[in-house]
Amino acid sequence: MNSLLLVLENFLKLFGIFWIAGGMFALKSAKESQFMDTCLEQLQQKKVDRLVSNFMLIGGILTLLSGIGLLMNQDGVIFILLMLIISQLIYFDTKKKRFAKAKTDEEKEEYTIQSTTYNAFLTSIYITIIVVIKIILSKVINL
Repeated sequence: MNSLLLVLENFLKLFGIFWIAGGMFALKSAKESQFMDTCLEQLQQKKVDRLVSNFMLIGGILTLLSGIGLLMNQDGVIFILLMLIISQLIYFDTKKKRFAKAKTDEEKEEYTIQSTTYNAFLTSIYITIIVVIKIILSKVINL
């Protein structure tokens, strides 16, 4: 059982490095998206929907923090991962509601959930499950 725990811990540490890079990429993308939103607002002289930019920022921060927690092998990372999953569920729900209200094809395309976003959500769930297994396993071993 100790070897399984060691494998899980090392896997999660390696994944943490990947997740940190993903979080930094998401933050960079959020900054670019916010810049584009600001430019569009100035060009169109009307408010732009900042849903994507705001959730990219939130997701980027939570992904970066969870990656650091995974790399440091902290059990408390489970709370950050749960916040990430909840924020993604809120994002999906908001997009779904706005898609239903969309009047043009352009609006519908804007509110369609990208496959990469959905895949990131599934990855968050899988990693959270692995973290839960690791936490339970470490508690059982330390009894």
